[in-house]
Amino acid sequence: MTETVDDVHGAVKTVPTPWPDLTSLADLSFRHKVGIVAQRGSREAKVGRDVAVHAARAGIPVVLFTGYPPATRPASLFIDMTPAPTAAHINVSAERLISGRKPRLIVIERYERLSQDAPEPQWDDAPDDPGDDPASESWGDRLMWTVRDIRVEIPTLFTTVVDPVPDLARPLFKWLDVDHPAMVMTDVCKPILVVARTGPGVVEARLEVDPLEFRTGSLFTLEWAPLSTQMR
Repeated sequence: MTETVDDVHGAVKTVPTPWPDLTSLADLSFRHKVGIVAQRGSREAKVGRDVAVHAARAGIPVVLFTGYPPATRPASLFIDMTPAPTAAHINVSAERLISGRKPRLIVIERYERLSQDAPEPQWDDAPDDPGDDPASESWGDRLMWTVRDIRVEIPTLFTTVVDPVPDLARPLFKWLDVDHPAMVMTDVCKPILVVARTGPGVVEARLEVDPLEFRTGSLFTLEWAPLSTQMR
């Protein structure tokens, strides 16, 4: 199917989320890799599914990588439950057709489930070269390179969780291990939002990393009413 001018223009528009404040701050547009960190078990930890369903209901073709499919599945939503997708898998998913159209958003829940593609052998590889030993890299390094190998021109939303209540007063490196998935995000995603609910319809967000560097570390209060179970 040949894409129209409207299709191309639609690709550069910001993808809507269920919450206008989040839509503005995350700016899911063009090549942006956006990361969201929430507390495990919280309603905000389901943000990937919520955004995917909302965008698909708006008619935007979406690919959702998840281990927990949403209760509703709009026609514009493709769900991939591959346990450990690779960067190559993600790259191919950006070319699939959903109702005759290419995806405009990829959502990867618990992105730490990603696994590395097998490296292609090079003609000048020396056998038993210790510098090429995968064991010499940390788990966090391998995850970082896997995400960097995701080369798509549509926005990609990555989510992960932390066990304690997010400490929005301090940067992530002050309270998380260097190899934690949320820390790895800081090398591969801009922006990164760390979120924690502070009221029935309000979520506080720390902009951990942002393309506009002067905003990094800033706190924002977002109107973020919980979605009803029928809307998920």
